Amino acid sequence: MSKTHQPYFAVNVISLLIILQACNSTPKIPVNSKFLGETISTTVDSEVARYYLESYLQGSRLNPDLDVRIGELYKQQKEAIPTREELKKKSDRFSVDFAALFLADRLWADENNRKIQNFFNHLLKDKKSIPNLLEYNALSCMLLFVPGWDYVENGHLTGADFAEPRKLVTGLGIENHLVEIPTTGSVEDIADYLTKELMVRSKSEKSIILVGASSAGPAIHLSLGEMINRHESKGVKAWVNLGGILQGSPLIDHYQKWPQRWLFNTVVWYQGWNKDKMLSMSAKQSRDRFERLNINKNILVINYMGLPLSGQLSKYSKDKYPLLASKGPNDGLTLLRDVIAPNSLTIIALGSDHLFAEDPKINDRTIALTILVISYLEEKKHSNINAIESARL
Repeated sequence: MSKTHQPYFAVNVISLLIILQACNSTPKIPVNSKFLGETISTTVDSEVARYYLESYLQGSRLNPDLDVRIGELYKQQKEAIPTREELKKKSDRFSVDFAALFLADRLWADENNRKIQNFFNHLLKDKKSIPNLLEYNALSCMLLFVPGWDYVENGHLTGADFAEPRKLVTGLGIENHLVEIPTTGSVEDIADYLTKELMVRSKSEKSIILVGASSAGPAIHLSLGEMINRHESKGVKAWVNLGGILQGSPLIDHYQKWPQRWLFNTVVWYQGWNKDKMLSMSAKQSRDRFERLNINKNILVINYMGLPLSGQLSKYSKDKYPLLASKGPNDGLTLLRDVIAPNSLTIIALGSDHLFAEDPKINDRTIALTILVISYLEEKKHSNINAIESARL
């Protein structure tokens, strides 16, 4: 079997075990509604999720019993973003889709998140403002793309190599580079390599914007939060966290239990991967690491979170989502709450799961996100509160 076909072998074997272990009998209840400025037409996993999306979040109170129960959640939650544990409880009490929508609504309730989401949506709808925003700002920035797991062999399939986003960014006239990290390294290996790269790149007068997806997320977090000192990280002005598995993937932990461990070990051996390096991305190791890290608060951190409902999963996530559903709302690889970095802003990509490359609008979203980050940096740099508001007009 050629190396080109090896990724398919690994995915197919793992998928087979998942299918045998977790028969996805998720209910499919049709919904059609507006949320966060977008139209949602899909299916959800419960009647309460349907009512919450189509009625409660639209301001209609048509079911007294559910209205009281949902209202109690808001009284208990107040302004806080629900924790991983709280979301699991809401999933168990109502449903996973309900908990995902509740998380989205609580993120939207934050004024800063709402502001950045609105600007993002504006850029998607009105592309005429992009040239004006780029005219000067782009010249002062440099984007460093940190690729995902196995990006050399498999990146063209998963998007982990950032090939398409780099073409788009280059087309905008923005300097960008791919950080050629170890292709299947541990979180610590990648963070060490990235730290050395940043120490060199920070000598440039340009503002560095780090962009990383999935497995690159925890490595960027470790580099900025522990390995690089404050002086050396001054060149880093922003980190765009694209669905980073900051607190690991519980799927890896799942496959350390018997009997599924034997399959995990077989696939790792067949692929030529190092098991210990993969375990660095487990929830067990990642959550311990996450708790001790502290990023310079002057660095702008923006999370781009794919938030799928059960009827919106891509072909790569449909078989993995059910295994994580017992732990709460997820994107098919990690729990949604675990994507959020400390002291950050969050943009919600409704309908996307962990594989952003499957989003048919991903190119437009890539450009919008790039312009948004650069605009926010300029606003921060000049302390000009009206910069973004003017761009919307």
